[in-house]
Amino acid sequence: MRAAITTVKSTEIYRNRWMTLREDQILRADGSQGIYSVIEKDDFVVIVAVQDDEIYLVEQYRYPLGKRTLELPQGSWEHAPDAAPASIAAGELREETGLVAGKLDYVGYQKLAQGYSSQGYHIFLATELKFEGQQLEQEEQDLQVKSIKIAAFRQMILEGEISDATSVTAFLLTSAKNLLSD
Repeated sequence: MRAAITTVKSTEIYRNRWMTLREDQILRADGSQGIYSVIEKDDFVVIVAVQDDEIYLVEQYRYPLGKRTLELPQGSWEHAPDAAPASIAAGELREETGLVAGKLDYVGYQKLAQGYSSQGYHIFLATELKFEGQQLEQEEQDLQVKSIKIAAFRQMILEGEISDATSVTAFLLTSAKNLLSD
């Protein structure tokens, strides 16, 4: 069976420590030519941190949107891209929220934007939380931690107040697996 698309040539357009942008010249199965732009980024983690009937969120300024947004704690380790996802989840939770999880359960894996990137994310449920202090990176200095009722977070999703697709998907998958109670 012939591949739907064959790469003829691949050119790196841009690279920094977080991502690479490449442009591929392609040949489709019908013989027509085209281009495809691809963003390459390492996978990341997102953490659904809950204690009793509350969920922990971070609020920060998102430059592309020009405003502050609420989302679940998430991130990657550019300095250690081969680190185990559970280690990254524990580290990101501590870094962003100051919380340490007594229990960290793997929920699943999702793709972020498979139309233009192969990047995905691992979802973890963090429980038995204990506050030990934030360890924010320079880019996160304006980050604020908030906790709200799980039911209120669900309502914020339904009303469009939570717009981060990763946060919505992680919450919904965790809920669908009956791992949350509110």
